[in-house]
Amino acid sequence: MGNIVGVPEKMKALVLHDVGKLSLDEVKVPKLKKGTVLVKIKASGICSSDTERVFVNGTYHFPTIPGHEFSGQIVALGEGVDEELLGRRTCVFPMLPCKTCKACKLEEYAQCSNYNYFGSRCDGGFAEYLVVPVWNLVPFDDSVPYEKAALCEPSAVSLHAINIANIQEGQTVGVIGTGTIGFMIGLFAKRLTSKVVICGRNEEKLDFARKLGFEAINLRKSDLKEKMDEITEGEGADVMFEAVGTNAAINDAVRVTGAFGKVVLVGNPKADLSMDRNIYWSILRKQIAVLGSWNSSYNSKINDWKTALELFEDKNLPFEELITHKFKLKDYKEAFDVLIDSDEFSLKVMFTLED
Repeated sequence: MGNIVGVPEKMKALVLHDVGKLSLDEVKVPKLKKGTVLVKIKASGICSSDTERVFVNGTYHFPTIPGHEFSGQIVALGEGVDEELLGRRTCVFPMLPCKTCKACKLEEYAQCSNYNYFGSRCDGGFAEYLVVPVWNLVPFDDSVPYEKAALCEPSAVSLHAINIANIQEGQTVGVIGTGTIGFMIGLFAKRLTSKVVICGRNEEKLDFARKLGFEAINLRKSDLKEKMDEITEGEGADVMFEAVGTNAAINDAVRVTGAFGKVVLVGNPKADLSMDRNIYWSILRKQIAVLGSWNSSYNSKINDWKTALELFEDKNLPFEELITHKFKLKDYKEAFDVLIDSDEFSLKVMFTLED
């Protein structure tokens, strides 16, 4: 074992004690085990699912430290860990799969039937330190800022959806949703085809989309079908990404997709969903492929995390601009207020823990 800092016995962490009861507490620093490392967390993004966990649904048990989008430095090693990892910067794949179920044996860990998960089923990244198995580490170069690297999780999720769609140059791609995932999907899609349209209801976010070079449609002011027909000369979109998780967004995605097109569902629903009969008929008659996308690929064949880190070097992917707000852990109330306030422009809100 080795370490590069004097690891304290206690640390600051945001602890969820019950639904709506989040507090900044002093807790014990977790202990190293064989095959694990201690990560000193430097940046931790707040996912929209974190807001749901804190204020609506809770986590799987209380108390829990939320947070699953984070990066940091490896500052101490458990037994049997390669000493070359000491001091390295790293992201963390947040899923802890069982590695014994059918999906795990296929290395499709996102479909594991008995998994653990940092930030919801076990303690996560809204803390100063976290113990992480070596298998979950995604080291990155010192030239990549911690804050940018903390975008690796949503980037990997977005890349996974892009890979499922198999976009070809010349195809028209639409994205319904102007959250972080929606913008990332759009930016990745733009590497593959020049025809990418961002659709949403917040004019400030749509103006931001236009500044990034996208065509944008305001769903409050325009009929999406009419606009997409104008763009595609009546042929409909080749690929539509639904990144909201609502009836309206799913129906719209199908409605504007052309014959033999694809609809990729990415958004997390907050309530039960239903589908209009005419929308269902559109799927049948136009032979639209409806595809689900969940989490990311992290295996020996496809590793969306490593690919995302490589793409961070592409200056045409201005992911840093998606980080609109930064807070210290002690300012957590203000951070969540920003996310909840629909009148304030925000995309990725992030906790920064660098010294």
